[in-house]
Amino acid sequence: MPDKIVPPIHGLSEASWESVYAVPCTDSHEELVPLSLAPEHMLSRSIYFERQIAGALPECYAREGVLERLLHASSLLPSHLRLVVLDGWRSTQVQSFLFTECTNAFSTMHPDETEEEISRKAQQYVAKPMTDITMPAPHSTGGAIDITIADKAGKKLFFGAPFDFPNEISSTDYFEKKLEQNEKLTAKEEEALYNRRLLYFVMTQAGFVNFHCEWWHYEYGTQRWALDTRADHAIYAPISFSLDPYNHLKDI
Repeated sequence: MPDKIVPPIHGLSEASWESVYAVPCTDSHEELVPLSLAPEHMLSRSIYFERQIAGALPECYAREGVLERLLHASSLLPSHLRLVVLDGWRSTQVQSFLFTECTNAFSTMHPDETEEEISRKAQQYVAKPMTDITMPAPHSTGGAIDITIADKAGKKLFFGAPFDFPNEISSTDYFEKKLEQNEKLTAKEEEALYNRRLLYFVMTQAGFVNFHCEWWHYEYGTQRWALDTRADHAIYAPISFSLDPYNHLKDI
């Protein structure tokens, strides 16, 4: 049984990419920081590195402001649970791979649809790779993270759809809408409903906004965050990153 009462998910923004990209970016110059250094509060597991995708880092990184808010979100969870970060900052190389992978999958499933229709479907789950710095994929800014919850024994909670599953069941309010239509949920669906509500509650209380198509995807400081919170501009623009210390010599 749930040990924390959390409110239903409602009022999710379904802003188009065009409206998101219309928001200006002014970078705060916050550093990218690793997310694995506070394991008593949250865990970090680089899912795309595990998949051996070229360009994926062995650690999840995000902006300093994201880390601060993740620690806040963690403090709102029941004591036997903690956050698990699956992805943070993402290179253009990884973004391109994921977008191509998704479009290829949809092309196979919908062979009669146009390239534009396939691209639109894919963008429900993977942002297009950046070709214009005013239109960055959210993960390229260090302000977007993919996240789930596990218990202290390492068992991940059930959310009704696996991470990165490109289907409508991955929509954050999928089970809320079933309730609105007076559909009876199974016990497992009720479990997923509660876990999505819990994740949404702690993350939004900490200042993040959710991408409505993905229960696992949250943002702070990005164009979507600025649009949803009515901020004048995003505070995170696309940022480059390397683990090679010699890359920093040019900055001296």
